Amino acid sequence: DVMAIDNLPSLLPREASEDYAAQLLPALAALDRIDEGVWARARAVFDTHLARLGDGA
Repeated sequence: DVMAIDNLPSLLPREASEDYAAQLLPALAALDRIDEGVWARARAVFDTHLARLGDGA
């Protein structure tokens, strides 16, 4: 699996930082709701991969 942030290389460093921060801020603001949204999805992915490690995959 590859995770890419395709717009960052084409932006100036300041624009890239501002864009990244704008995308990250909503997720950080939702951190108090750890069982919902992006955090619940992240936990589900983590648990899936952790289970695969336990199976010896």
